[in-house]
Amino acid sequence: MVVRLAAARSPSAGAPSAEPRSIFVLRNNDIGDLLVVTPLFDALRRCYPRAHLAAGVGHWNLEVLRHNPHLSEVLVVDAPWQNKYTRGAGWGQRLRYIRRHPQVAKVSAGRFDVGIDVAGTAWGSLLLMRAGIPYRLGVIGYEGGHSAAQALVRFDPGEHVARMALRFAELLGCQDLPAPRPQIFLDRPEVEEAESWWRLAQPTARRARIVIAPGGGLPAKLWPAGRFAAVAAALAERHDVTVLTGPVEAALAGEVAGSAPLRLAPTPLRQAFAVIAAADLVVCNSSMAMHAAAAFAKPAVVLLGQAFPSAAAHQRQWGYPGLTRCLGREAGGAAEIASTEEAMAVISELLTELAAA
Repeated sequence: MVVRLAAARSPSAGAPSAEPRSIFVLRNNDIGDLLVVTPLFDALRRCYPRAHLAAGVGHWNLEVLRHNPHLSEVLVVDAPWQNKYTRGAGWGQRLRYIRRHPQVAKVSAGRFDVGIDVAGTAWGSLLLMRAGIPYRLGVIGYEGGHSAAQALVRFDPGEHVARMALRFAELLGCQDLPAPRPQIFLDRPEVEEAESWWRLAQPTARRARIVIAPGGGLPAKLWPAGRFAAVAAALAERHDVTVLTGPVEAALAGEVAGSAPLRLAPTPLRQAFAVIAAADLVVCNSSMAMHAAAAFAKPAVVLLGQAFPSAAAHQRQWGYPGLTRCLGREAGGAAEIASTEEAMAVISELLTELAAA
């Protein structure tokens, strides 16, 4: 009701310009959520090469978009909803952010012609209206922001998130679409630093480079650390293993890396991307590492925790055909998450395929 009332009083356009002067894309979610929709920026740039294209993301995601050639500008939008960095913010805090925060005022100052709320929330619609954006794209069937949007993508849990994001570009008339796979742009020093990291671990013959990334979001989404540790120990006997960590995951990574010969200390995000880019295989939770691996066309074994009722459904919505293998519970099938033995069987199969390639 609040969104409908706000929409009735907000500037609106019946249709976008054939050549929008400026487009704002709101994606204030977590790192993996942003990575999976980065093909949208590519699609919009192909369609509108002269438009001012801006992304609104949380400050934690600025590094994800560094060097992205499709964007004209990246705006910090620490909107307090649908991300783990502002968890716990209530309605009052959200309304105050939309009404008064300088970050929203900066979006408003951009005088954007078109606004896209990729998540399709009521709060995102309110932010776009507060910023005075007249033509708004949202999502129907998800979080209630559709009543303020003039064009809508229908939420479908059976469709891959990256493909669903590209539907916003289609709504704006774009037909030349990139592959629905994350895009990360590394510079030469980042690539060279990662290569140096791996070469230090390879004094003799070239062995498979394996990244193990045990971190992620909520505990229920994580495969057990003890099982990751067993996998790391088994793989380290014949391959070069790096355990990836972050500022808030040092203890978890330390537990997993206890038996492995290598450990990557708390890592800047760009360095983590580069290490994954130079790897051969990634073993991880449903997390940023899965999407980063796909960006560089690296195979990934994704080990799902108890929170995921279906590995097949997760693969359809978040995985990447030909690159991602999701293991976990299955409706009408496996009632438990993957065992260490099951994980090692799939990892060994992929390593054999890589060796033969």
